[in-house]
Amino acid sequence: MDLIKKTINLVILNLKPFYNMKPFKIIIMLLVITTALKAQVKFSDLKPEAGKEVSFSYDPKGTKLEKSEEIKCSAFSLFPQTYLTAGPEIKPITLIKDGAVFKGVIPTTDSTTLVALYLYSGEAKDENPDGYYIKLNQKGQERAESLISEANLFNLYGRSLGMKPDLSKAKVAFDQAFILKPALKNKWLYNYLSLNYKISKESGTQLIKENIDRLQNNKPAEEKDLSMVYELYNLIADKTGKDGAKAKLLQLYPKGSFAYSRDVTAMNSEKDIKLYEDKLNGIINKYQLNADKKTDAAKLSGLYTLATYRYAKEKNNEKFDFYASKIADKISRASAYNAFAWPLAENNENTAFAAQISKKSLDLVTAAKNDDFPASYRSKDAYLKSLDNTYGMFADTYALLLYRLGNYKEAITYEDKSFALSSNISPDMNVRYVTYLNKDGQFEKAYTVAEKLIKDGEATDSVKADFKVLYAKLGKQGDYTTYLAKLEEASYLKEKEIWLKKMIDMPAPTFSLANLQGEKVSLADLRGKTVIVDYWATWCGPCVASFPGMQKAIDKYKDNPNIVFLFINTWQREDNREQVVKEFMNGTKYTFNVLLDTKNKLDPTQFYVISQYKVEGIPTKFIIDGKGNIRFKAVGFSGSADGVVKELDMMIGLVANTNQVAKAK
Repeated sequence: MDLIKKTINLVILNLKPFYNMKPFKIIIMLLVITTALKAQVKFSDLKPEAGKEVSFSYDPKGTKLEKSEEIKCSAFSLFPQTYLTAGPEIKPITLIKDGAVFKGVIPTTDSTTLVALYLYSGEAKDENPDGYYIKLNQKGQERAESLISEANLFNLYGRSLGMKPDLSKAKVAFDQAFILKPALKNKWLYNYLSLNYKISKESGTQLIKENIDRLQNNKPAEEKDLSMVYELYNLIADKTGKDGAKAKLLQLYPKGSFAYSRDVTAMNSEKDIKLYEDKLNGIINKYQLNADKKTDAAKLSGLYTLATYRYAKEKNNEKFDFYASKIADKISRASAYNAFAWPLAENNENTAFAAQISKKSLDLVTAAKNDDFPASYRSKDAYLKSLDNTYGMFADTYALLLYRLGNYKEAITYEDKSFALSSNISPDMNVRYVTYLNKDGQFEKAYTVAEKLIKDGEATDSVKADFKVLYAKLGKQGDYTTYLAKLEEASYLKEKEIWLKKMIDMPAPTFSLANLQGEKVSLADLRGKTVIVDYWATWCGPCVASFPGMQKAIDKYKDNPNIVFLFINTWQREDNREQVVKEFMNGTKYTFNVLLDTKNKLDPTQFYVISQYKVEGIPTKFIIDGKGNIRFKAVGFSGSADGVVKELDMMIGLVANTNQVAKAK
């Protein structure tokens, strides 16, 4: 830090020749200098050409990864034709250790605009607020598209890389991009105006109103301009303006995109299945959708896909199959088949029909490999890789259905394909694999897979039960209980090492909130106890998916008066929010103590306690020790009920040990 201060002072002393420069240019110079001094990544070329490889070195000294022997890296690449819809492309980068530094090479294409690096080891990651990224040039010149990507990095994507969102830098990048290529402003207008609104509601609102006036005065009144007006009124919560824009859109463009979207929304909200189908056919007739026209074919595929999900929910095989067969796009149809088949496979229901459509999904993915790749993909190779991953996911569904039907050998064949092609192999896949192998009489292989699951700490109770039977069946030497304990100890020590690195020690913001019974619950009153705080909302899928595991943990610790679970409902913005939460909980058997986070008085869209805890996404759990300090922060869902309990066991155990050491002192 002293070096940074001295360097800045030196620069200021030598800035006299630049006093006539615009102030923001001087600030940018200082920002570049400070960033360069604290950066841990050095790129071989500070103005790399798109399409060429970019080399870099990484020195982890002074970061969370300083003591890590193995450091991994992923490159987040942004492309102008895909980042509006698909976001960054993420690819692993091989790092070679050279003394104290790690070196890597990033491949780029002619269309790559920007590459950012994500550096991590296990659960730890390098969280540089400014990020490690490089913009790609074209013929030695900076591109407007690269600046757009930089703006999106600071505003949207950077958070996942450990960067600190910087709205001011995002605005500067947008402004520079629009100077280089003014036509881009129309394409990115909403993003730009919403960014300005985030920075300052007052000046942002003024800028939005100026653009609304401009768009409304365009002659002739184009639908895209009026749609933008509608969205901008919605952004600033101007109901009168929004209603006026809606009326004008429907009047001038009764069969336009806006009207179509509203009709589809009305169809989806229809509860009566007969009226639902009437509205579906009504839309097709009103807009005269013709499957021979490319744009209409896409709309029809979308409508039929929505219909398949509705009839899947109704468990109507005939109607589901009827509408699925009408979906022209192969991958959309395959996805519909898999979406219907998977819950049936999990629940062991309607398995013969589910296996039939699951096999169709795999055949469709295979057939799609011969098609031209969509514009959303940069290359045929990228498209084929995506199809392989899709096949791997769908093969896992088909394998489970084959198992349900008693075809164990073929189930193993397809699970092997799933392992080979899936980009993400979950512990649940391995758990099912043990079952398939066991049923097929492949006991030695089942034993090996189960043993590894136990060693890695990913075994469920059912895997351990199978392992016990296999241990005896294969005539393994020694006491089973002793051997299992040895395996579990190795798993525990490995997990413990990982969680110890995640341990933190910072004061927990205090709160006093009402629960659903109207009782006040204060964190201060729980001093001396280990408190698990879980932030959630009824609309949050991963939150709800974690609840069976949370209930299992509550049941496990129910006789321990020193362990307290609190479930803080937050980001629930309905006007009748308390009723929504009560009705949700009444429809479950969970014994949760649910607290209601309070809305921020200055900004009712925000919530007070979750803001104090600086939570960026839910579910997020905090483990607070007896002194009122946060010791762990866990984000997301562990994937299974057993995984949730295992994760909590480790955190609670380590906090309990810390408390005991503190008391002993």
